[in-house]
Amino acid sequence: MIREINNKKDLKRFIYYVKDLYKDNPHYIYPLFSILFKELRKEVIEEKNYTAILSLNEKDEIYGRLLYRIEFNEKEKRNVCYFSYFDLINSESVARELLEYMEVKMQEKGVNHSEGSFTPYDPDNRRGILINNFDCDPMIFTSYNMDYIPSLLENYGYTKTRDTFSMEPQINEKNRKKLDSLGRFFERRHDVRVDYLDFKHLDKEIEDIHTILKEADNEHIYQETPSIELIRSVASNLKFFLDKRIIRIARENETNRPIGFCFCLHDFNQVFKILKGKVRPLRMLLLKKKITKARGMMQYVVPDYQGNGLIGYIFMKIFAEFENIGITEFEAGTMMEDNTKPMSVFEKLGGAVSKTYRIYGKDIL
Repeated sequence: MIREINNKKDLKRFIYYVKDLYKDNPHYIYPLFSILFKELRKEVIEEKNYTAILSLNEKDEIYGRLLYRIEFNEKEKRNVCYFSYFDLINSESVARELLEYMEVKMQEKGVNHSEGSFTPYDPDNRRGILINNFDCDPMIFTSYNMDYIPSLLENYGYTKTRDTFSMEPQINEKNRKKLDSLGRFFERRHDVRVDYLDFKHLDKEIEDIHTILKEADNEHIYQETPSIELIRSVASNLKFFLDKRIIRIARENETNRPIGFCFCLHDFNQVFKILKGKVRPLRMLLLKKKITKARGMMQYVVPDYQGNGLIGYIFMKIFAEFENIGITEFEAGTMMEDNTKPMSVFEKLGGAVSKTYRIYGKDIL
């Protein structure tokens, strides 16, 4: 039986279902439940931007969940149904029940294509279904799911639309020397500086970041460049987690033109794993000092600076900070499979594809 979420009680059941589903999985990391509840209460119950559903048995026990939204894709010039939070027991009948319910609602609105896992308002994170490497903890804002989820989708008729990759370049003295060499080579040919993110003038910084994203928009296959409002909202929501030392904006010295942006984040999943879904600000502050991993969230360069070493130059600055703040492991991604330029940079630093996330799609005939 499918139940559509329209009250706080059922929404809490939707959110906390993972505590039952993943209770024996040592790698799943619970979200901060109270924060997620606040976000989904707004999106699902108050503004009704998303639809959340549960699959229940005759005893009212949860067998699975799904979140979806229909949104116009400006690049494809059509409405698309994007789904996420596809978590369920290993059952084709439950998968069918959840996905069929979504498809009926799609057809009622004249929509014939769905994709997931993909969150429209968050195009760079939690993107795709994890299809390998289930035996390690996920980095912050990356997907993690049961290893049978890909098969359930494929058996229902979903096929690969595109893969995204995470890579793990090595943080060591050899690679620091490589980056220093690349950086000096770049400096001799370009009058460019790399600035810290300036929190005191954040509105101006966000404008420059938005300018870079619009010009470098070669990876946003599915959607338009995030708006300034969305970037501002994300920056506000993540303020506690941001470290200006590993968020860098490259600018031309003569014109002050913004030309590149790299956004790295401490892997707070190391903290969240200990907190087990609870918000404890003081303990988070203490545990933050013990984080040893970082994730490259975004890296973008405007077209006329692509392929000339600017990405390596920015990461030369960032890698130098890693040593100062105790970061010993780094994951770059997730990058679209055809976005070869940044991938080639990380390959030079000993990086190989560590995880693959698949965006699945299906046309309803």
